[in-house]
Amino acid sequence: MTSFNITWLVALALLMVFAGWIGRQATNNVLGILIDSRGRFSLTHFQVVTWTLIILSSLIAAFVDSGLDASKVSLPRELLGLMGISAGSAVLATGVKAAKDAPGAPANVARSGTFTLADGTTRTISPKFSQIWLEEEGERADVTISITKYQNFIFTIVALVAYVALSVKIQGIATLPEEIVGLIGISHAGYVAGKVPDKQG
Repeated sequence: MTSFNITWLVALALLMVFAGWIGRQATNNVLGILIDSRGRFSLTHFQVVTWTLIILSSLIAAFVDSGLDASKVSLPRELLGLMGISAGSAVLATGVKAAKDAPGAPANVARSGTFTLADGTTRTISPKFSQIWLEEEGERADVTISITKYQNFIFTIVALVAYVALSVKIQGIATLPEEIVGLIGISHAGYVAGKVPDKQG
């Protein structure tokens, strides 16, 4: 194993431990950094956190591998674009959630906790990782897969694997093909658009 790979793994492990500590402090769950204000595991949180961990740790590894010469390390514009897409999507998704959570908005969002349904039965929702790709509104919340969330999740995983594989191959910070970044952008647009309609059933 090369020095770049070792440094990358060490940096990634340390960042993951820190993220786990933050999550544990906030929610008493080591994955708490992925839980949103509704008490649910969030695809937006997952994307921002995973891209931050992977890209930042590879940047640290490249910096150490360069002999701490910052002039030899740079982030490709495709990665900056990808981070911009993730951040922009996070802001828009959070805005949509805030509008739906505002006082007077329809109360059809499934938050963590126990609540009574229209038919008088009670239901308890707890944070679980699968909420990343499940519907979070309407009667089918936590039961039905949201196709836009699922697609966005799969695209994120594929892009992460591609970035890691390319970076290991070149032993440095890889440049993702523009086509992959474009697909990620389209997927994020569909994901945010899919959050806008109110889902009653």
